[in-house]
Amino acid sequence: MRADRLLGILMTLDENRKVTARELAEKFEVNIRTIYRDISVIPRDFPIRAEDGPNGGYSLMPGYRLPPLPFSKKDILALTLMGSVAGQKLGLIEGENFKKAFRKLFASLPHLFSENAKSIANKILIDVEPWKIPPKVPRVLEKITEALTTTKTITFQYAKAGRKVEAQEVDPYGLCHRSGFWYLVGFSRKRKAIRLFRADRFEKLVVTGEPFTPDPQFDLEHFWTKQLPKEYENKGAAVKIIFDKSVVNEIKKTKWGAGKTRKLQDGRLELTFKTFDTERLVSFVLSFGPKALLVEPKSLKEKIKKSLREASEIYK
Repeated sequence: MRADRLLGILMTLDENRKVTARELAEKFEVNIRTIYRDISVIPRDFPIRAEDGPNGGYSLMPGYRLPPLPFSKKDILALTLMGSVAGQKLGLIEGENFKKAFRKLFASLPHLFSENAKSIANKILIDVEPWKIPPKVPRVLEKITEALTTTKTITFQYAKAGRKVEAQEVDPYGLCHRSGFWYLVGFSRKRKAIRLFRADRFEKLVVTGEPFTPDPQFDLEHFWTKQLPKEYENKGAAVKIIFDKSVVNEIKKTKWGAGKTRKLQDGRLELTFKTFDTERLVSFVLSFGPKALLVEPKSLKEKIKKSLREASEIYK
């Protein structure tokens, strides 16, 4: 956007004694004529001096400096690391937009701070995905973000696992990311209540032109960290698995390892928890072979037996 570029030009001039139109054009990825037009519309409150000739260029009048941004070194570190996770790694911000935003941030900082921020960005990589094929970033995130920022109702088809596709009309309240998946929190007009929807199960999402008024009492963080766990505390399938003592440390590092654990007299580990994700649970148990015994629920025991029978047929 032009306003962003004008601000970027001012910040660049503030950082450098003299900059040519060509250098500015390359920096902001536009042609030189665009830079000439931009310079001509910058308000006179910002005294820009233009010099002709081989050593010419643009600069701010001697003694003039832009007001400093209130960023400390800790602020810059926080923004750099937060942007790395929320932007690129989780897919909330499209890659090129993320890079442009950080170029603007670096350009706006005093030279010492900007070099420090670039150094940190190049030396710290945050990858939130586990050592497996990561789930695809849902294509609907951009539209959901648009609906959140404009406070507009959305409609979509929701393909919940093992159930028929349902038409939904939802007032979006927030986006949450957990265990590799994005979830939309919103008021379901169908259920007349706040509901949770997994974003990779959306089909035919449309941001309607209909505005809505969010509940002023709703707090996303409280809902996600306090209310939701209480609601799901007594829901889901009760699971009990007993693991061989040789894999105890490995179990504690998995997402399932957050459940209640009890060390048995023979050294084995008993793990209990509740879950709705029974499909991945079967694969999880089978991945440990004879070192994991699923005790409950019985319905999953039958699925595991079936999987083992089918595998044994293949490898006869």
